Amino acid sequence: MTDADMKQIADEHAINRVLAEYCLRLEISAFDEWLDLFTEDAVYEVFRRSLKGRAEISAMLSQAPHGVHLPGAARIVLDGDSAEVIQSYIFLPTSNDEWNSGWYQRKLVRTSGGWKIAHTTVKIARTGVLDENVKAHMLQFPVAF
Repeated sequence: MTDADMKQIADEHAINRVLAEYCLRLEISAFDEWLDLFTEDAVYEVFRRSLKGRAEISAMLSQAPHGVHLPGAARIVLDGDSAEVIQSYIFLPTSNDEWNSGWYQRKLVRTSGGWKIAHTTVKIARTGVLDENVKAHMLQFPVAF
């Protein structure tokens, strides 16, 4: 294996850790810890809105429903100190019965603090209502272990 191969594997591993933390920090960590995954000037596009910077992202998404985020496989395309990522997801809420699924399209950049999310576009593909037997209303967030 070449040094370039090893660097690519290390970068992909580091990016996959950011993607995993994206979901887990929303569920089991303080919201500010989730925001730390983003660059200061990050852009987050969801529900036909474009949020610019951590303050705007925080103002909207800190009010979002809690639930369980189930990420799917991620396609990572590295280009030096940036990466384009597409990842599927499904979200099961606890505050209401309306789930959604789709894809996260992200651009990550290498910073002095590691890989960070610079741009996210949420593409919602499908929504629905949970059946009574699969509701997760008993969970309290953030989850304590």
